[in-house]
Amino acid sequence: MTSTTDTIRLLHVDDEPDFAETAAALLERENDRFRVETASNADEALERLEAAAFDCIVSDYDMPGRDGIEFLEAVREDYPELPLVLFTGKGSEEVASEAISAGVTDYLQKDGGTDQYTLLANRVQNAVSARESATEARRRHHRLEQILKTVPSCVVQLDRDGQFVFANQHAIDVLGLSQSEVSDRTYNDPEWEIRDLDGDRIPDAELPFRQVLETGVSLYDARHTIHWPDGTEKVLSVNGAPLFDDDGAVERVVFTLTDITGQRERKRDLQETKRRLQLALEATETGVWEWDRETDEVTWSETLERLMGLDPGEFEGTLDAFLDRMHPEDRPAVREQIAQAIETGGIYNAEFRMFDANGDVQWVSVRGQPVERDGREVMVGVHHTITERKERERELEVIERRLEAILENTTTPMFMKDDEGRYIFVNHGYREMAGLTDEEIVGRTDYELYPEATADTVWANDRAVLQTGQPLEVEEPVVVDGESRQYLSTKVPIYDTGERSDPDDPVAVFGVASNITDIRNQERELQRERDRLAEFASVVSHDLRSPLSVAQGRLKLARETGEESHLEEIETALDRMERIIEDVLLLARQGRDIQETAPVSLRDAVADAWAMVSQDTPDGTLVFADTADQDVTIVADRPRLLQLLENLLRNSVEHGSTGSQQKPGDAADRGGVTVTVGATEDGFYVADDGPGVPKAEREALFEAGYSTADDGSGFGLAIVDRIATAHGWSVTVADSAEGGARFEFTGVGFE
Repeated sequence: MTSTTDTIRLLHVDDEPDFAETAAALLERENDRFRVETASNADEALERLEAAAFDCIVSDYDMPGRDGIEFLEAVREDYPELPLVLFTGKGSEEVASEAISAGVTDYLQKDGGTDQYTLLANRVQNAVSARESATEARRRHHRLEQILKTVPSCVVQLDRDGQFVFANQHAIDVLGLSQSEVSDRTYNDPEWEIRDLDGDRIPDAELPFRQVLETGVSLYDARHTIHWPDGTEKVLSVNGAPLFDDDGAVERVVFTLTDITGQRERKRDLQETKRRLQLALEATETGVWEWDRETDEVTWSETLERLMGLDPGEFEGTLDAFLDRMHPEDRPAVREQIAQAIETGGIYNAEFRMFDANGDVQWVSVRGQPVERDGREVMVGVHHTITERKERERELEVIERRLEAILENTTTPMFMKDDEGRYIFVNHGYREMAGLTDEEIVGRTDYELYPEATADTVWANDRAVLQTGQPLEVEEPVVVDGESRQYLSTKVPIYDTGERSDPDDPVAVFGVASNITDIRNQERELQRERDRLAEFASVVSHDLRSPLSVAQGRLKLARETGEESHLEEIETALDRMERIIEDVLLLARQGRDIQETAPVSLRDAVADAWAMVSQDTPDGTLVFADTADQDVTIVADRPRLLQLLENLLRNSVEHGSTGSQQKPGDAADRGGVTVTVGATEDGFYVADDGPGVPKAEREALFEAGYSTADDGSGFGLAIVDRIATAHGWSVTVADSAEGGARFEFTGVGFE
């Protein structure tokens, strides 16, 4: 609907150009929303309408060529909803009558004053507002139909003449129609032979459509069969409800249909027995009563007494005795209805609660009418038990409230956006997801709510639905408060109709989103575990093969020669295999998440790790840089940190003293490597004065199984990398100041 700030484009048609221009200026002064354009005759005006869209036309009557009425008729052929106000100096009852018959929106005679333009501006504003309201009502109605098309139930709608005006796809399938045939059918089409469950034809007056149309009362679970000429038969359960117009008359009837043919076929014998029993019960479920107004005596039939749990002839009472069996809350309304029926001679029709002989509440429907019998005034009527129907109605009300509550309060986010990406509706689940209120979401786009990258992805998917008219299921990232989440979104197009819209083009997108963040995280973690296992298998199979071959070869030689020197080589190979296995197991453990972190003295941790390393490799010197000597405290899992430092220090000692790239005067010549540990701005480093690591080998240095030493397992630095990653740190290798290797850790937390 046009807002109060939108422009109203007005076309003023008058054969007097000066008058038209003056009127345009005065109208624009009366309402600053008006933008008035003029035309000097009907033909020119029709050309203007074809070239541009207008919200209203103001036309003179007496013009050369086509007069105002002929112009109106031409407009109505192509623009039936466009408001047209006849503003003419030639006025008469005949002209007014002719204009109204032709469908003019309003009629106003010119006079000599300027006040007429205030009145004309009001008439134009009212005409445009009325058209916008009607357009919006049609849009809402059509949007409802679009939603009904997607529900899993069979839904049909008929007008007062019984003509089908709407049927969703499920209903079309059940009724055996094509979409093009729907509007050609009526509820009692000869192609459908409607029978009751006994196979007898149902009279037109008793068909569900007629019952709802004539009574204006909803109908529940009416069952009948439909027979086609080819012998096909379906059994339907029908629920119907009336739709009223502004005057309270039934305008249309909506039905939901359930195909229960299969159920009936599977339980035919049982259903037949139940049907006969139901017919027998129905024949005795109507009680008759009579109230003699002169004697105040109320008489119940035996059937009615039985229904109320009384023995035949047990109820002998007055109207007050009858009312005493009624629920206290219902008595005042029933008394008033009885009094009104007596006063008007009309029908008394009521539903209320009564207590049976056991004190249980029974809902009853009572219908009566005052009559004269043998000179006495009596009221006679019938009584039906409707307890089951009331229970069904209450159940339906509960279900409806629950459905409304589910839609609003479900944790699954649901939303609707227009064709420009603005949110029209969001439910509680979506508000919870976004952490925003309705007021903060509705009317805005994703670009106003989320980061640009997220909005770009979501808008691209929305456009795909709008452009193709096809549903779409896609994963979308959503960033809320800096946290990235992954959602599986199902989006469907919503259509609209209107004078200026194409009914084949979607105008909105309705979506449901499911949070799959945890699932995707689990999948990624599982893939990492698979990759890690594959890595272990590859490394173990490769690195164990060499020492195993050595051991097998030496064993064969020992057996053939009997020389014990081969046993020493076998022992060396077995030791290497044992170390590889231990390192693989350690690497597997270090690949898991760290446990508790706590403040750890970097100096103490390095000293403890060096003590372990120096037991096995005593050739080496540990030096603390000035920054580390200040006892820097970092946040870490201390046992894992010690393992990292031990592997790093051992690597420096073993490779720094034996590297093939050493030069005279470096570590090997001095009798051992010097390892320096120091703190940096966001971490720490471990450096040595050994041969260093060539740039070409640095990228592969932390891969499991990679080693430059013949007897190395290749897992030491891989374990270092895994422990650092588990802490959230990054590790890199570069040249140290002395030309050796410098391992630097960044992203370390300080206490």
